[in-house]
Amino acid sequence: MIDKKYTLNKKKSLFVRSATIITTNENNIEKIKLEDYKVGNKIGKTNLGGYYYICKNIKTDKVYSLKILKKIDILQSKIVERLNTEYRILSNIYHPFIIELKGIENTNPYTLNFLYEYIPGGTLNTLIKSYKRLSIDYAKFYLASLVTTLDYLHQKNIIYRDLKPDNILINSNGYIKLCSLLFAKKLENENDLTYSTCGTPEYSSPEMINKSGYNISVDFWGLGILLYEMLVGCTPFMDPDPIKIYQKINKGKVLFPKTMNKDARILIKHFLSVDVNKRLGCSKRGISEIVENKFFDGFDWKGLLYRTLKPPYTPPVSGAMDTSNFVPVEENPLDNEDNVEIDKEKDPYLNW
Repeated sequence: MIDKKYTLNKKKSLFVRSATIITTNENNIEKIKLEDYKVGNKIGKTNLGGYYYICKNIKTDKVYSLKILKKIDILQSKIVERLNTEYRILSNIYHPFIIELKGIENTNPYTLNFLYEYIPGGTLNTLIKSYKRLSIDYAKFYLASLVTTLDYLHQKNIIYRDLKPDNILINSNGYIKLCSLLFAKKLENENDLTYSTCGTPEYSSPEMINKSGYNISVDFWGLGILLYEMLVGCTPFMDPDPIKIYQKINKGKVLFPKTMNKDARILIKHFLSVDVNKRLGCSKRGISEIVENKFFDGFDWKGLLYRTLKPPYTPPVSGAMDTSNFVPVEENPLDNEDNVEIDKEKDPYLNW
């Protein structure tokens, strides 16, 4: 649901804040049993060695996406707290461009299972690879969608920290759904800083790499990297060696194709300022200086938030169980090893 109270910039008649979105609460996340679902094709792999599947509720025929993680893998990877944080965040937010967590099975002694709404259009990464690079209209629509989504999270003092095309799904109506909040972090206050390094190296910001302390600034840096990747087909700081990627990021020198749209090039430069104080979105004016940027001249922000704006791309979807927009997942021989049962006394998820 979207509350129709917006803040307007009267001079340009553009929206300078996201819509006020009504939040959900933890009671909306059901406790499920895996036996109540028919599990279908794999549609993705998680950072933790687990997989996403399409599934159908046997009783209601409703289709969902199911994330299955082995509890022993979670404990050995020492990411228990990150999963706790992701669960808490998804339990207390709602935005039309963020994936909804529908249910969870935490009492299974072998696996931790998350039930999400199913988004059938595949990932933005698949779309970029299919087209090699996206047109300016495509890039503008997806970037604007992410600006409003990140603004919503930032208003709640939540940093996303893992912006990349793989984490952006495309729904059957062409609108996005941001997923995978494993690296998201909620700050106590908007001026607080955090220091951990996480996410994808090519999208890391200088202040994260240097552990100098950061907050929402890293997400605005990520927007610049993403816009470049959408328009060029690759990220601006590439190298097989992660250390060299970090060195290039710290230098901040971006090479642009001569054919790149001028307004896009200027916007990317402003996002990819190594100096946080000069980075677009990080001033007191916040999101308004992004919305009012020349790159977005004439863009229908109201239509985007109300979802009346026609997306530049609508994925082909033949039915509720269609998985054709996802890249087939290769089998890992280790996945067939027997599950390890976790002792109830050592299971950190039973109190969810």
